[in-house]
Amino acid sequence: MKRITLILFIICSLNGIGQEKLKIEIDNPEPRVGQSVTFSINVDFLTNYFKKELGNNVEFTRSTSFFGMQSDDFERVIIFEKTKKYKIGPFNFEFNGKKYTTETIEVNVLPKLPMENGLWLRITEFDGQQFLILEQLIGNESNKTDNENGGYSHTIGGVKPEGKEFAELNEELTKGIELSNYSSATNTLNPENAGLFDVGFSYSIKKYKIKFEEDFKGDYIITEKDFKNLPEDFDIGKIKLKK
Repeated sequence: MKRITLILFIICSLNGIGQEKLKIEIDNPEPRVGQSVTFSINVDFLTNYFKKELGNNVEFTRSTSFFGMQSDDFERVIIFEKTKKYKIGPFNFEFNGKKYTTETIEVNVLPKLPMENGLWLRITEFDGQQFLILEQLIGNESNKTDNENGGYSHTIGGVKPEGKEFAELNEELTKGIELSNYSSATNTLNPENAGLFDVGFSYSIKKYKIKFEEDFKGDYIITEKDFKNLPEDFDIGKIKLKK
């Protein structure tokens, strides 16, 4: 039995020799059902290959990611339709005589939010980095107006009430813990089977990277004072940050 185990180990080791490991990155560390996730794999080796083969007689263009940033990565957008934890990878392939393999990642997909006014804060971790994800729904109001010629104009799903702002977290929570706004987005969400003139909700999602100073010890619980523009009714639960 020991000999068989040793042989298998040697075979696996030989298969790994000469393979270049590629990193998979995603823009949404813990999506909800229906939200899009952009997967990207760095493929600089393709650019290097074309440069070597074609020289300076060609011009290289770069793809544009959903942030509007230029990227050399291979990207695909996926929308998950079921709540579960997905295991993605590894992907193995060969290019120009060289073998490549990607890492394996896990994506935890959460249920959709209820269509109601609310504020949701959660902490998650991906690839060794801790994130705070802040989501909020604010009920819209109709801006339908009638025109002199008998027509009308309106925004589908309505608009966010004037004077209401989305909540956000302070960048410096306490001594030794800072947040950086990793990404943010807003859009309108409508209930299923909503009619043409039905109003929906204004949705906001903000993702923060958590940075601990080297000398930080202990833990920190997020409270009301760590927010700006908190709504009147909210329940953020007990979110504990620990290095």
